[in-house]
Amino acid sequence: MNTCRLSVLCFVTLAALASRTGAAAEPILIVDGGTARAVAVVSAACDPQTRAAAELLAQYIKESSGAELAVLPEDDPGAGAQPVTIHVGPDAYVKGLGLGLEKLDEDGFVIRGVDEKTVVIAGPTPYGTEFGVCEFLERYVGVRWLMPGADGTDVPQRKTIGIPREEVREEPVFFSRLFSGLSGAQTTWARRNRMHGRVEFHHNLQRLIAPEKYARTHPEFFPIRGGQRYIPPDSNTHGWQPCFSAPGLAEEAAKTICAYFDEHPEAESYSLGVVDSSGHCECAECQAQDPKELNFIGRRDCSDRYYGWCNQVVERVLKEHPDKWFGCLAYSEVAQAPSRVEVNPRIIPYMTYDRMKWIDPELAADGKRMTEAWQAASPVLGWYDYIYGSAYCVPRVWFHLMGDYYRYARDHGVRAMYAEAYPNWGEGPKLYVSLKLQWNPDRDVDELLREWYVRTVGPDAAGDLADYYAEWEDFWTRRILQSKWFTKTGQYLRFNGPEYLADVTGEDMAKSRGLLENVLKKTKTPRQKARAELLMLAFEYYEASAIAYGGDRRAEEAAVESEADALEVLDEAARRLEMARKRQRLVAEVFPKRQELLHPIDFDRYPLLRGDTWGAGLIWTVFDFAGRSEQVRKRLALLAGSPGAASLPAKTMLMMLDAPADSLSKNPSFETPDGTWPAAWTRWVKENIGTMTTSPAAAHSGGAGVLCKGMRRGGPLQTIAMAPGRYAAVAMVRVPKEPRGNATITLSITPLDEQNANLPAISTVVRAKAGDWTRVAAAGEIPAAINDKPVKSLRLIVVVDGFGPDEEVHLDDLMMIKID
Repeated sequence: MNTCRLSVLCFVTLAALASRTGAAAEPILIVDGGTARAVAVVSAACDPQTRAAAELLAQYIKESSGAELAVLPEDDPGAGAQPVTIHVGPDAYVKGLGLGLEKLDEDGFVIRGVDEKTVVIAGPTPYGTEFGVCEFLERYVGVRWLMPGADGTDVPQRKTIGIPREEVREEPVFFSRLFSGLSGAQTTWARRNRMHGRVEFHHNLQRLIAPEKYARTHPEFFPIRGGQRYIPPDSNTHGWQPCFSAPGLAEEAAKTICAYFDEHPEAESYSLGVVDSSGHCECAECQAQDPKELNFIGRRDCSDRYYGWCNQVVERVLKEHPDKWFGCLAYSEVAQAPSRVEVNPRIIPYMTYDRMKWIDPELAADGKRMTEAWQAASPVLGWYDYIYGSAYCVPRVWFHLMGDYYRYARDHGVRAMYAEAYPNWGEGPKLYVSLKLQWNPDRDVDELLREWYVRTVGPDAAGDLADYYAEWEDFWTRRILQSKWFTKTGQYLRFNGPEYLADVTGEDMAKSRGLLENVLKKTKTPRQKARAELLMLAFEYYEASAIAYGGDRRAEEAAVESEADALEVLDEAARRLEMARKRQRLVAEVFPKRQELLHPIDFDRYPLLRGDTWGAGLIWTVFDFAGRSEQVRKRLALLAGSPGAASLPAKTMLMMLDAPADSLSKNPSFETPDGTWPAAWTRWVKENIGTMTTSPAAAHSGGAGVLCKGMRRGGPLQTIAMAPGRYAAVAMVRVPKEPRGNATITLSITPLDEQNANLPAISTVVRAKAGDWTRVAAAGEIPAAINDKPVKSLRLIVVVDGFGPDEEVHLDDLMMIKID
C-alpha cells in the first residue's frame, strides 16, 4: 500500500480518457475473425495470483471469441510470436514505461493501449493487476459477472475484439470492501466484482492481552470490577476489557503487534477491536478519562480512554511499520466519537449500523450527525453495515438509497466498507450494485440496474424484471415505515424476526409471480432462461413464506360462523400449511444444490424463521365447530389421512375431539374451595396493567374460571415436566363485549431450556371477538432438544393482549395433553 497516497487518503476513480493516441487511431486487434492475434505475457518471476489473472484473461477471450491466447513468461521465445503482446502485471517492459503504478492504491490499475503491438494491464500489486484484468474483460470483451454459478456470467460472442489506444487508470473510492457470509462460488463472484477486504477490526483485545499470557506476570493489565481485580479465565472469555491506564500495557501491546508484522510482513492491518460484551475497567485512573454523560446508546462513554490508548499503541508500532493500518469497532461503550482525543490517522474505527434504516428521515439525520462527529475526531472511518440477505423471507432491496449513502460516506471520511451480507440471489442485483458503488459511488444506479436486467434475462424480459424489483424496493423503502416490525431503536433491523411478513399482501405476491412468469416467457437464450428460472425458484420460497405466515394473521381475522365457513377455512389452512412445508423443503433440500440460493443462515440459527407452525393457527379456528358438525369432522378425517402438511394437526384435532387423554396441567378449570387463586397456576400481568382473578362469572365448567380485566398483556401460566413427543393444548375462551382495539388471545406451549429461557413455541393466535365460549387449541412436536439446547420443561400459557381498561376476557378448562 502506498503510504504517501493513503496518509492523506485521496481515493478517486479517474476518468478512462487520459493519454489517448488520437481519436482516429485504429483499434489494437487482439482477436480477428476468431483467430488470436495476441499473446499474454507475464514476468519471468510472476507470482501465482498474477499468473491466474492472465489465465482468466485468456479464458474469457476464448469463451467470447473461440480464440486461444497463450500465457507465457516474458523471456519465453514464443512471447513475440503474435502481432500483439498483452503485458499482464509489472514485468520488465511495464516497469520501463513509467506508468506511476506506485502512486495508485494497491487495488488500482492501469490499462493502456501503448501502440498497435502492445497492450498493458498492470497494478502495483497482484490484486491491482487482477482487478485490471476484470475491468479489461468488462470494458472491451463485455463480460458481466451477474451472479454466482454456471449461468451467472454473461459473455457476449465476439469474433473480433479490438482495444482502443487509450489509457484507463482506476482505483477504488473505498479501499477495503468486504461482505461476510459468502462461500465458494459466491466469494469468487464477489472477487470478480472487486471485493477485497483489507482491514482487520473485529473483537481482538482478548487475544492481544491474553489472560493465559499475562494473568500471572501482569495482573494489573486486567480490569477492576466492584473494587476487585478481575482476571478472565482465558482468551475465549468475553465481557471484560483491559485496564487502559495500566502502566506498560501500551508498550506490551505494541511489542506484540510489531512481532506479528515482523513475522507476517504481507499483513496490511491489525485489529484493536474491543472484547465483546462490555466490561470496562472501574479504576479511578480509567474513569477519570470518561465524560460524565452517557453515550448516544445509553452506555458509559469510554471512548476517550480507549482511543487514547489505541493512539499510544499505534504510535509505537508505526515507528517500525509505518505503512500499517489498525481497525477497531466503534461499538457499545466506545461507539461515540471521543471528545478529547484525536484519533491517529492510521486507525479506522468502524461505525456499526443498518443504514437501510436511513429511509426514516430522522434516523438519516441522526446517522449523518454521528458520522460527521466521527469525521471531526478521526480522519479515516469505516462503515459496518447489515445488508442481509437470506434471513429475509422476501427480497430486501434499496438500490437508490445505497447510492445516496455511499456518496455521502465518500464525502465524509469513510474509506473502508464491511457488511454482513449472507446473501441469497433471489435479491437479484443488490450485491452487484453495492460492489460497483463501493468501487465508484458516482456510478448511475439506474444505469447499473438496467444493464443487470438486460444482461440477466435479455432486453425483452428486462422491463418486467425491473418492475419486480421496483415493487420490492418500494416495499422496503416506503411501505415498511408503517410496519410494526420497523424500529427506530437499535443498531440494526430485526433480520431474525419475520414479522414484516404481516405487511406483505396477497396482491404483492400475485403481482410478483405474474411479473416473473412474464420474464420467463420473454427470455430468448438458454442462459437467460436459466437465470430467470433461478429467480423464480427463489420467489417460490418468498411466496411460500408469505402465504404460510399469513395463516396466523387470517386466524386472527377468520369468522367461523357456519359449517360452510369451517370447510372453507380448512381448505385454506391446508394450502397454507403446505406452503410452510414447501419453504422448509426448499431450504433443506433444494437450495443446497444451488450455490446461488444456498441459505448461509439456516433455520436452526434463528428459530423464529423456521415457521414450523406457520399456518397452523388457522386450522385450529375450526376446532370448536368441529365438535358440532359431521361434515367438518369428515373433512378433518380426509386431511388426517392425507400425506399433506395438514395431516398432523387434523389427526391431533380428531383425537382431542374423540378421546382426549388426562390433562397434564393441574387443575385445568381453576377450582379452589375458597375461591382464591389456584396454587398450580401463576399469574403474569405485564407492568401490572390489568387484573386477573378467579370468578364464577368466568366459569365454563365447574364453579370458577379466570377473569382478565383491562389486561394490556398477561395471562395464567403453568410449568409442566416433559418428555419428547407430540403435545396439544386447548382452552375455552369467551369475550363478553367487542374490544375496541386489535386485541388478541394466544394459546402457547413454550419449551424451556435448563436456565428456564424460552425456546421456539407452538402457539395459536386468534383475534378477540365478542361471542359465547369458543375452543382455542394448539398442537405440535416437541423434541428433546431445540437449537442444541435440551428441553427441560414446558410452559402452558394463555396470553391476553391489547384489551382496554374496562374490557374482559374469560378463560377456563386450560389443559394440555401428550398425544403419543
